[in-house]
Amino acid sequence: MGTRDSVPRSTTGLKLNVSKLAVRQGNRPSLGLYAECRPDAKRMFGEQTRMFAELAAYADERGMDVAVLPPGYRRTGRGWRWHSATKRWQSADVSLPGVVLRRSGTSRNVAPRIVTEDLNYFNAEGCLHTLPLTCSNKWVFYRKMSESAQLRDHLPGTHFVQSKDEVHRLLHQYGDIYVKPLNGARGVSIFRLYLVNQMPLAIWERRVKRSGRSNLHDVEVVERELPTAADFDRFWRATGFQRCLVQETIRVPRTREGRPFDFRWLIQCTHDMEVMARVARIGDVKSVTTNIHTGGRAVPAEQAVAHVSPHHIDEVIAAVDRVALAVAKRLQRLYGPFAEVGIDLALRNSGEVVVFEVNPTPGRRMLRSLPGNIREMSLHCLVEYAIRANGISAGSHQ
Repeated sequence: MGTRDSVPRSTTGLKLNVSKLAVRQGNRPSLGLYAECRPDAKRMFGEQTRMFAELAAYADERGMDVAVLPPGYRRTGRGWRWHSATKRWQSADVSLPGVVLRRSGTSRNVAPRIVTEDLNYFNAEGCLHTLPLTCSNKWVFYRKMSESAQLRDHLPGTHFVQSKDEVHRLLHQYGDIYVKPLNGARGVSIFRLYLVNQMPLAIWERRVKRSGRSNLHDVEVVERELPTAADFDRFWRATGFQRCLVQETIRVPRTREGRPFDFRWLIQCTHDMEVMARVARIGDVKSVTTNIHTGGRAVPAEQAVAHVSPHHIDEVIAAVDRVALAVAKRLQRLYGPFAEVGIDLALRNSGEVVVFEVNPTPGRRMLRSLPGNIREMSLHCLVEYAIRANGISAGSHQ
């Protein structure tokens, strides 16, 4: 079988499931990107700086204004605009945009109440078109998806725990588990625990700064035997967890070289929810996670599937599509219209599709590994969404 075409249909037919119209003032449609600003002129918005500049350029071609709104916008009314002539971001007074996409929800330098105030303001004005912060909570996501008969069987065994005794019990129940923070991201603070001759063994990844003045880090795998109750107690205290999520370990397929892989699907709203990008994340042989930020490698999903099912690539990709789209459409029914979502999935060795979690603010780093211009198309899709959605109330998103 051949590989499945990764290019979505045209975005010209975009339509939204809306609750009411609220026409905004102004001649140009406008898009706000809510994100933290850093004191670095070259990387003012961290990894998103380049993406924001590109979005501003694409939007300008379509007659739309783009501004970055930092935490505290509700109080100051100030933001940042990209000036293509000078290649710089400039501070400016910014009227409330017709559409706001949250690109971060927390800030290291701003009190959480400031962020909450901003998001509540955007939500009350009906311009917030990003899934709520609660979607990033793995337990909340699991509970919402498990209420769907269509999705229930595609979820791993998942438990909310508040003590090491509960973790210890679940480890002996499953024999192999993952312990995760409720709101973690980028593969940080994820631990695998499994039994070897009834003795717990913990394995995790930690970032180690490279020598010299480099800001780059390497990822090393740490393994630790926990033969006694005291060892397990010390390990648990070192994690810093008070509440966390425990999930059964999913035996995912591996490449011919023995590397595990799972998937990130980017779903965007065009004329309906559609798959924009399909990425496989391939980890090292002994890796704990496949996350790109902890050493994973991104490749087209079809390329990874070819390692385990070379004659049924289309069928496997279509099966993952169906589950990913079902997740996106359920989120839309629960929270109202939103521009995009990243969905993390995997295949069991038996072939069933499993859903782990969602990212309401998916980045674009992985898309660079895909052939063609998928990354650029995904940014154009955001612009087209914002043009159509300007002035439309999305209901409650927070």
